[in-house]
Amino acid sequence: MTVDGPAGLRLKEVARAAGVSHPTILHHFGSREGLIQALTLKTIEHLKAVLLRVMSAGPSSSEEVIASTFAAYRDGLALRMVWLMQSQKPMGAVGLPAFDELVEALHALRLRMAGTDAGLDIADTRAIVHLTTITAFGDAILGKRLRRAPDAAKEIAQRQWFENWFGEVLNVYISRKS
Repeated sequence: MTVDGPAGLRLKEVARAAGVSHPTILHHFGSREGLIQALTLKTIEHLKAVLLRVMSAGPSSSEEVIASTFAAYRDGLALRMVWLMQSQKPMGAVGLPAFDELVEALHALRLRMAGTDAGLDIADTRAIVHLTTITAFGDAILGKRLRRAPDAAKEIAQRQWFENWFGEVLNVYISRKS
């Protein structure tokens, strides 16, 4: 990915880096915008796959979901999203079906854990996913700078403390709602 964001993306450079011809890239993606849309979808699908895998495994607490979410964003997802957001066209509705799928999966998990008669509101689950997404994204981009840890070991410890704290905050909220 170029430092100029998607505007600096040149299909000839992509083809050269991938070891294929420029017409091959055009055949698969149609245009630079098609490639950017494919990258956007792949980024969103990656996050969705990570989180759905965790939720389907039946985590014992929100901390497990939090740790996986934060790790996905920290392991390059947030930077790819920032890069993609620099394109002329916003990601728009591309990610909404994936977001809705995550909301539905988390809501189903909450119902399994609290009991189907708990009367949980899906709008509440949507707010939890929204807050967690923004927090994990923000921590991946700014967390290290905000923590200002003196070394890598302290950074990891402080990051884990924050993730655990955030998970506890969510657990308190969720337990009040169930």
